[in-house]
Amino acid sequence: MHWVWFSIYCAMQALAQVFFKWGSATEGRWLLGFVLGNVFGASSIWLLMLLYRVWNANVALAVGSAGGFLCAQAALAMVFRLHVTPLQYGAALLIAGGMALFVLAAKP
Repeated sequence: MHWVWFSIYCAMQALAQVFFKWGSATEGRWLLGFVLGNVFGASSIWLLMLLYRVWNANVALAVGSAGGFLCAQAALAMVFRLHVTPLQYGAALLIAGGMALFVLAAKP
């Protein structure tokens, strides 16, 4: 179940960043983007708190932060058609590798 919480947390973090970016595009959408971004971003912290119950705190924070970051980067690139360089893809792979090491090295 904790991987479901993690997946939903990452998706909510990505949605929050998409709404923040969307809201920053024009003055008329700023408030709505800010509110929607905070609805998804702030409420996703509840899921991170659930992960703290089942994972070591350092693992939950590292994997949650990195997973949310990677999902947000992918969502922003897809929704807003941003150009991602090969070096950025490499950096994303290194971050994913770091996440895997955190999970594999965690004490049971």
